Amino acid sequence: MNRIQMLLAQIDCIDHMLGSKIEKERNSMNDAFLTKLVTTHQKVSLAEKQYHVKNTCSPFSSDFH
Repeated sequence: MNRIQMLLAQIDCIDHMLGSKIEKERNSMNDAFLTKLVTTHQKVSLAEKQYHVKNTCSPFSSDFH
């Protein structure tokens, strides 16, 4: 029985390690996704601001010749 208990302990240890690895990988993927989402949102917001600023210019501004 000692051998079986040792094998079961090893399986439990491996199961715990795999669970930790999966959780770490999931967190890493979530962080990467959220970072890209925030970056994209910032780019879209900046583009919208520039678009609105461009549209509110007077026809007599320096951009219009």
